[in-house]
Amino acid sequence: MNPDDHGLPFLLAREARQRAARRRRRAQPGPRRATPPARSPAQRAGDVHEEAAARLLAARGLRLLARNLRCRHGEIDLAMREGDTLVLVEVRARRNGRYGGAAASIDAAKQARLARAAACWLPRLARAHWAGATPAARFDAVVFEGGRPAWLRGVFWIP
Repeated sequence: MNPDDHGLPFLLAREARQRAARRRRRAQPGPRRATPPARSPAQRAGDVHEEAAARLLAARGLRLLARNLRCRHGEIDLAMREGDTLVLVEVRARRNGRYGGAAASIDAAKQARLARAAACWLPRLARAHWAGATPAARFDAVVFEGGRPAWLRGVFWIP
């Protein structure tokens, strides 16, 4: 049976389906932008603190493996290696200690998010830097209080 035998209702329905398909294609996201979106002042300040923390830890003998490891559970600011230990670093900064300071902002909920993010990234880091063997892993923090950094080793460990 030829589609033209159905007449006008068939043609109108086919045209409606074609228009809908064109709308769906136009609504799909296109290629990513060539330039990243502008970063906010707080994000730029965070970038400066992360860079300072990476330099501080590198000067103390740690080797940088990765930065800003994001997954759906959270973000790990720095992944570093100290001997055979994977060191996951959280960088926090506060202008003043009015609300407990930078170290106090790493509460139990933040630690749980970091542990979930670490579970997400640990297999990949182990494959890339430990030939697949799971390394011992600990969480450190570099906190900036009033612009001065402090390295807190072993804030918590991954069992």
